[in-house]
Amino acid sequence: MKVLWFTNNSAVGANKVDTNEVGCAWIVSLETELTKSSGVQLGIAFTCKQPEISQFTIGNTIYFPITIEPIKSKFKKIFARFTHKIENESIIPRYLDTIQQFKPDIIHIFGSENDFGLIVSKTTVPCIIHLQGNLIVNSLKWYSGLTVVDTLKYSKKWLLLKGHGLYHDYFVNIKAAERENKIFKSCKYFMGRTDWDRRLSSVLSPDSKYFLCDEIMRPGFYVHQWLPQTKQSNYIITSTIRNNIYKGLDTILECKKILSQNFPEFEIIWKIAGIKEADEISYLVERKFKAKFRDYNIHLLGSLNEDDLISEMLKSNLFVHSSHIDNSPNSVCEAMLLGMPVIASYAGGTPSIISDNKEGLLVQDGDPYALAGAIIELIKDRNYARSLGTNARERAIIRHNPDRVVAELLNIYDAVLSKI
Repeated sequence: MKVLWFTNNSAVGANKVDTNEVGCAWIVSLETELTKSSGVQLGIAFTCKQPEISQFTIGNTIYFPITIEPIKSKFKKIFARFTHKIENESIIPRYLDTIQQFKPDIIHIFGSENDFGLIVSKTTVPCIIHLQGNLIVNSLKWYSGLTVVDTLKYSKKWLLLKGHGLYHDYFVNIKAAERENKIFKSCKYFMGRTDWDRRLSSVLSPDSKYFLCDEIMRPGFYVHQWLPQTKQSNYIITSTIRNNIYKGLDTILECKKILSQNFPEFEIIWKIAGIKEADEISYLVERKFKAKFRDYNIHLLGSLNEDDLISEMLKSNLFVHSSHIDNSPNSVCEAMLLGMPVIASYAGGTPSIISDNKEGLLVQDGDPYALAGAIIELIKDRNYARSLGTNARERAIIRHNPDRVVAELLNIYDAVLSKI
């Protein structure tokens, strides 16, 4: 079976391309395991900005770099930023050329958010879209923590004037969401892993077929196991967040202020991986709430590699995910694999991956009081917290078992091909 992936990263080929890719680790893990199947010939088409990279092969995978041509005119760059231009569809023929060159039996598109999905209506090769996030719903939840007025008021003015930053990102998201809606209407097959993305596909593409397929996490999270911290005098919480408005950084700062004011007897340290003080979202939240993260013992760690992140999580007492919208956040899945107690916001597909009061605690997104209460509940009952982590690990080990996930994926490919 010849399978062609379309993704916005080069997976195992990242070192060859020499890019600093974010959020592609699970695709790397999936490629690593899938290519162990003798009956699969895998091709990966991906976009990049380097102009001099040609097709290359690593192991049994053929990689097809597709260069995005940069805008050369300074005026056109400024115009593109202020008109919130998304990718030029003139690149689609090059995607089709790659299909013609590789001649796949099936095309697997990662995400409905990018322009790859536009090829569905332009090829006779069966395509299936692997749902990740959803820009249409992101547009609705974008300003859940900070309002548009807050964003305009507290943003760095030079960012606004140059057409950069989270305020302008919203309008780019709106345009991309319109494209995403078009992609949904053209596609017959989707795969995902939560009730949330299944229901979205049933509404946005009523005549489509949906398949359940879980994900493979980064290898280090399978081999390490969290144990309760019994000797430390403080209580450490870990979170991972990206530089986005809707990821819930606002809720964390509000929650930590509540904890500091109402429970001063507990020395709580909150460590956040993925963002740093210089990031726009950090700047916005501090100005909005007139408070500094460091004054409330919140440490912004910036980007961490796999080993460093695992080290921080293993030294922590609790993992908290505060996002206003998500499908199946891999950060929560990784914390569950380690066996950590988890508190997550009841948003998007998260309730499908963690059961409230069994494998963790779920609280309403954007509610710092309920989040603070859940944290205090687990601080006071360490045995209960440990039991949640134990249950979480048991479920995650089954859900993210690499052999099982690859078998699911191959069955999905066979099911789609059988319908031709």
